[in-house]
Amino acid sequence: MKNIIFGLLIFPFYVHAVDNNPSEFSTPEQEQRYQELIKELRCVVCQNQSVADSNAELAQDVRNLVRDQIHDGQTDQQISSFMVERYGDFVLYDPPFNSKTYLLWGLPLLLTLIAIISFIYFTRKHVQTTSVSTDLTKDEQAKIKQALGE
Repeated sequence: MKNIIFGLLIFPFYVHAVDNNPSEFSTPEQEQRYQELIKELRCVVCQNQSVADSNAELAQDVRNLVRDQIHDGQTDQQISSFMVERYGDFVLYDPPFNSKTYLLWGLPLLLTLIAIISFIYFTRKHVQTTSVSTDLTKDEQAKIKQALGE
């Protein structure tokens, strides 16, 4: 019994959302578009899951909206624009670069630059404060020669 419980804890489970309102598309292309769109949209409740993987009620609503808009003949761009208008840029896994998202795109670069500059600064400071003078005085040279028996 312990082995079964241990085995269940070790092996990951992949849980996929169950679509409560499945409907058939008239063409395989529509089904393909639907699958791609719901993978590109982020669940705003779960935050790090796509709408395709989320079991939240809001994710089901978004899946229904996408399905209805595909049936209505909307393009992928129109559907994405509608979702951004309704939920904001956060709903996209790949948000556009604009005035609202410049921190999202620029902050990782800025933090990396700060880390590199800090590393260089502290490395140089460490080298300067721990360096030992290699110049020996005449007395020190004489003591070394005497110790070596020269």
